[in-house]
Amino acid sequence: MFITFVEDTPASKKIPWANTVMIILNVVIAFNTLGRPDFPSILGQYGFIPARHLGLSVLTAPFLHSSWTQLVANMTFLFMFGKGMEQSFGKSRYLMAYFLCAWAGEWAHWYYHPHSTLALIGASRVVTGLGIIYLLLFPWGRMKWIFSFFGAPLIEIPSRTLFVMGFWAAIQAALAFLPWSRMAWLVKSLSKLGGSIFTVNPTAGTAWDAHLAALIMGLVLFLFMPKKAKV
Repeated sequence: MFITFVEDTPASKKIPWANTVMIILNVVIAFNTLGRPDFPSILGQYGFIPARHLGLSVLTAPFLHSSWTQLVANMTFLFMFGKGMEQSFGKSRYLMAYFLCAWAGEWAHWYYHPHSTLALIGASRVVTGLGIIYLLLFPWGRMKWIFSFFGAPLIEIPSRTLFVMGFWAAIQAALAFLPWSRMAWLVKSLSKLGGSIFTVNPTAGTAWDAHLAALIMGLVLFLFMPKKAKV
């Protein structure tokens, strides 16, 4: 059973090319990294590790994911939030917001954990920043919750942006506060059954400082970044 979300508005039919390229880039990188025996060394080289370096990893870390579960969750929400944001601000400003939200999260993580040796990776902080912009643009926007089984839609439930954003926040809270250390045996068992579906590699996890910084950056961008002129 899968849960996806779609906008229920005429504007949502337009193709958001910049957002689509970012999603494809994330997926291609995941296909080429997840499940590799040297994945821990990839984390060390391309993940954002405050105690080691602040170089190329500030660009590469947001595109690395530790599991297919993390990737699918992030890309589902990026597809939804990024699309509306790009259509409102344009491709170039969308890309600027994408990287500014990522870098704001990395800076905050470095500031509060300068000696951490765990890699901060994933697009979740980007999704948080773009998500708050989308929420402020369309707080009561029409959406649908689609429950499907291997691509075949079973149930469609009307919803609103506020509720979907709340669901995103609930996912992040679960990732941050559930006692995953006590369930390590379960994660390892599921990983053996499903390859890279669940992560067993140590990372910075759901870094709340990074997400909060990305959220603040999203607020600043919404207030000061000019919207695309309507034709």
